Amino acid sequence: MSEFVGVLKEAKKWREISLVTQSPFRSGALARGYYYQQWAADNRNRNHRQFLAALRNRAPFAEALPQNVSPGEVEYECAGERVEGIGAAHMMDSLAVSLPVSLAWTGAWLDVTVRRLVETEVGDLAMEEATEPVRHSACRADLSTHEKWGCSAGLDAVDSPQQLWDQRADFFPHLQFLPRVQDDLATLDLKWFAPVRSLLARLEASAALWNTDDERVPQWQGAKVTPEGEQRKKLCEFTDLNGAVECFDLHGRFTPGPGRLHFRLVREEGALRVAYIGRKRGA
Repeated sequence: MSEFVGVLKEAKKWREISLVTQSPFRSGALARGYYYQQWAADNRNRNHRQFLAALRNRAPFAEALPQNVSPGEVEYECAGERVEGIGAAHMMDSLAVSLPVSLAWTGAWLDVTVRRLVETEVGDLAMEEATEPVRHSACRADLSTHEKWGCSAGLDAVDSPQQLWDQRADFFPHLQFLPRVQDDLATLDLKWFAPVRSLLARLEASAALWNTDDERVPQWQGAKVTPEGEQRKKLCEFTDLNGAVECFDLHGRFTPGPGRLHFRLVREEGALRVAYIGRKRGA
């Protein structure tokens, strides 16, 4: 518990934070036969207990989630367990925090299995499964990975697709955008705004660190990037800035639902060029 409180105190130095939990602390087991209530009753833990009480957001857990996500539309699993709290952190581009009691949940990033209910090309519903990274900390050593993200409150203040487009050069100097992307953002389902903003930030971080002399592609910083399959590459062709038709088959995903951001590498400029943001092409 001391390490857990230490994580929260360190994160609080970055910005104002609140702690959202799915269940009350009092019901939590800290070890076999030892519960939070017993820890809290020990007067030696008084200051830590008061800090947690002040930080905890007592609003219902569901209120922290996007209100237009339907129940059952997306579920998260880590180390074989359903993880709604970690899933909430993924959806809201927040930091998942854990008590350091399990080796399964350690490290600055957790690889989480995400299952989404998506509409197929023929209109049926199917469950799509993918592995995606989630920001995480169970000890203070994990936090250094996320400090730059945690301190960059400026992007969090951007609260509309139009503002994101207007300030793209300020926040994403290593990303280039086809003009058509402005319309994509203008018609973007608002449940996707925060995930798109987060994905763009991760792609910007990846491009900023790209050593084009030695690396064929960037080292993706918390963004799951994959190329489109051969059968679908025709769906990824767009007229580029020079008027030529190019294939923008690299894509990052955002949820809930089959959200896609298509781009291509512009190696000679050390940049990524974004062509499309929206629902999976052809879906």
